[in-house]
Amino acid sequence: MKKRSPTICPVVFSLDIFGDKWSLVILRDILLGSKSHFREFLASEEKIASNVLSVRLENLVANGLLIKKDDPANKSAAIYIPTQKTLDLLPMLFELMRWGIKYNPSTDVSVPVMSQLTNNPESLRDQVILTFKDSPLPDSN
Repeated sequence: MKKRSPTICPVVFSLDIFGDKWSLVILRDILLGSKSHFREFLASEEKIASNVLSVRLENLVANGLLIKKDDPANKSAAIYIPTQKTLDLLPMLFELMRWGIKYNPSTDVSVPVMSQLTNNPESLRDQVILTFKDSPLPDSN
């Protein structure tokens, strides 16, 4: 992915890392969908192309939002694990989702994560953090 010259603007910096069409969808799938394998991301409803997925995963790893490890259950597969940087995106991701719930009449608010986000976001945040509590979460500055 082509990057701009270094910037002092935090919005531009952030968008250079995860501001494309797919990166936040991948992070959503990891954090809220318990996905960690390439094939699981491919199966998402949004139908990301495999070549695009490869590039986005590489970018997220290179920027310290994910770590890629061999899957202990299948040595020929890799798993992607969020870093602390990714967990630090939860408030922003939740606000983006709330905005979508408010303005997208097609949002299915009966989906458990949408309901929990609407009714008890603190519990959802705690649940996500607890899911990755025992995973190695390097700070990846």
